[in-house]
Amino acid sequence: MAKLTAWLVTLIGIALLLPLVGVTQLGTPTQGILAWVIALSAIVIGLGKLVRNYSNKRRR
Repeated sequence: MAKLTAWLVTLIGIALLLPLVGVTQLGTPTQGILAWVIALSAIVIGLGKLVRNYSNKRRR
């Protein structure tokens, strides 16, 4: 379950980041600097979870 939530948070972060880099077909949930903070924090949290989940598996 932890890997699933890590992937979902990462995908949400990417979806939030797309309008900020020019992909406007999906619209934008927020505007301005807050949109960047939300999107980047979601990506960082998701990637951190992915690294934690997959690095533990290699140590065992």
